[in-house]
Amino acid sequence: MKSEKRMFVSFILNFIFTIFEFVGGILTNSVALMSDAVHDLGDSISIGVAIYLEKKSKQAKDFKYTFGYYRFSLLGGLITSIILIIGSTIIIIEAFKRLFNPETINTSLMIYFAVIGVIVNGAAALIASKGKSANEKVISLHLFEDVFGWVALLIGAIIMNIFDIQILDSILSILFTLFIVYHVFRNLKSILEVFLEKAPKGFSIDKIKENLLEEENVKDIHHIHLWSIEGNIPIMTFHARLSHKVTIEETVQITSNLKNRLHNLGITHSTIQIEFFDNQCEDLDCEDIEIEDGNHNHHHH
Repeated sequence: MKSEKRMFVSFILNFIFTIFEFVGGILTNSVALMSDAVHDLGDSISIGVAIYLEKKSKQAKDFKYTFGYYRFSLLGGLITSIILIIGSTIIIIEAFKRLFNPETINTSLMIYFAVIGVIVNGAAALIASKGKSANEKVISLHLFEDVFGWVALLIGAIIMNIFDIQILDSILSILFTLFIVYHVFRNLKSILEVFLEKAPKGFSIDKIKENLLEEENVKDIHHIHLWSIEGNIPIMTFHARLSHKVTIEETVQITSNLKNRLHNLGITHSTIQIEFFDNQCEDLDCEDIEIEDGNHNHHHH
């Protein structure tokens, strides 16, 4: 199933189920059930936003967005995270209020809702888990958390039904919400790292530099920039100073060899500026730092 179709099916399932949950929360008077409803509402909104942005991210690059629209997918993940943080805050406030003033809950009805919750959320999570983009990962992760939440809710409802511990509803709600917030912040961190143009995970500038310097006639590699468009597509720009004068044909060959070396390391998009041994680097920020992210002086040739 295609990315958009997978997410659309998840969206429909989620949206219908959110309405069902709100009804369940009102009928059972359970804040834990309402916390799930709010989170699922957040999910539905964010999956809707994500479907649009995921589609947008697959548009071909143009003169406005010269790197393409890949980061629109990340933007979807960012909006999702913000919605979930707001929803979680509302639920935690309500749950804390109830800790001190426990309310009566219809636990037997709650058990029925929890069983259906496990089944429906499980189906949606499995569909979304086939996705690869940052956006789909955020959504599938959250849907799996929802499944665990429903299992916890089911166990809690059974315990409350047998032992009549009404406060357990608020405790479950708080624990569940804190768990989700923790994961949202982890996802937020990885999304922001891409926006702030941190060197992608799994790439060592030192090792890349070492590899490139093995190329014959290359004396120095500097002015290195390594970043990623959306977490999976690394891009690199750098200056390569040659050790002695070479012909144009040799320069083309050296550039091609350097690109092949990068290709073997997993970097398929690179811009290389060749400098000759007696040339000084003309850029103001040419002094090399070990890892220097985010300052793109692209050199097209």
